[in-house]
Amino acid sequence: MTDSTLRPTVWHIGGDDVHKRIPLLHALKDRGFDVAAVGSEDDGEFQAQGIPYFHYNLKRKLTPWSDLRSCRELSTLFKKQKPDIVHGFDPKPAIATPILAQRAGIPGRVRTITGLGFVMASDSLKARVLRPVYRHLQRQASASSLTIFQNGDDRAYFLQNDLVEQGREELVLSSGVDVEKLRSERPGTEQLAAMRRSLGLDGKLVVTMISRIDENKGVREFVQAADLVQREIKNTAFLLVGPYASEGKQAEQFVEQLRHQSETVHYLGPRKDIPAILSLSDICALPSYREGLPRVLVEAGALQVPCITTDVPGCRDVILDDWNGRLVPPRNSQALADAMIELLSDQTRRTEMGQRSYQYVKEKFDLSSVADAYAEIYFRALADGR
Repeated sequence: MTDSTLRPTVWHIGGDDVHKRIPLLHALKDRGFDVAAVGSEDDGEFQAQGIPYFHYNLKRKLTPWSDLRSCRELSTLFKKQKPDIVHGFDPKPAIATPILAQRAGIPGRVRTITGLGFVMASDSLKARVLRPVYRHLQRQASASSLTIFQNGDDRAYFLQNDLVEQGREELVLSSGVDVEKLRSERPGTEQLAAMRRSLGLDGKLVVTMISRIDENKGVREFVQAADLVQREIKNTAFLLVGPYASEGKQAEQFVEQLRHQSETVHYLGPRKDIPAILSLSDICALPSYREGLPRVLVEAGALQVPCITTDVPGCRDVILDDWNGRLVPPRNSQALADAMIELLSDQTRRTEMGQRSYQYVKEKFDLSSVADAYAEIYFRALADGR
């Protein structure tokens, strides 16, 4: 443990996408914190950025024995390294981190609810059976920490269902985006033209969905809407970008099933050049069933790309219907297709929406404002814990 009167040590703890918080970790260093990250991905990007990184095993799917192993590994790390503040995000770490950290005697405990996940978004029997367990664990985690919400709907749900004590919750929209840095990463005109040629997009309008390949993200509706749109607007291409939602053959079979259903959508797999992919897109689509606050909509807005998404928690915190994009009902491929046709047919409207999104993102989701809010919360958590 460091001398927290000088530079408290903050750990960010997540799954296989902790690298997305590297800009925020740098911003926190500038605000007087020593930082580190804990995740289940490799350490390459962290080494390159000079950020200490600890690996533990974590699977996205509900796997009791594997989850117990994850908890043991986290607990061992906490007891050995003794950071001053731990901040868990993603569904499993947001529950496990504060409970384990309290047992390890770590004073500063913070977690972020990045959405209510499968248990709340799905109508399946499995999800309904798990909900009482989910609520019990959320109460335990909330009692051990300060809880950050990324949208007002999730915050209201937790308060109404006594899953968090009033006064021990905060609302911070997203984990922040360095808007100007993101814009500086856009390829030049010649590079974009070469990308378009290599992907077979010359002369086409491009609609892109960037997401984990998961039914609850609305991937099936995206594929169905793409087929409906292409019947009306022939010179349209549809790109699907992102990793499988979970390990194993089930996720691969889902993608293969979608491929057999449609030849319209081109699945590019996971990509690291997201600013470039968004820059060659005319529309960004995310027909998710529920979100915390989707980063891709914020990044698209920063790059002046209009978005079509669903009128659900998280998504409607970024997109205002008919102003900087369109909101459609979830699980409705026809409504999604109608909105796509509407915007694809009106370039002026797309341009205006993109410009409004850029201004809105700068005002609401800028990295500097988010880092200031987090710094304040961390000092409060440290004081409360002691």
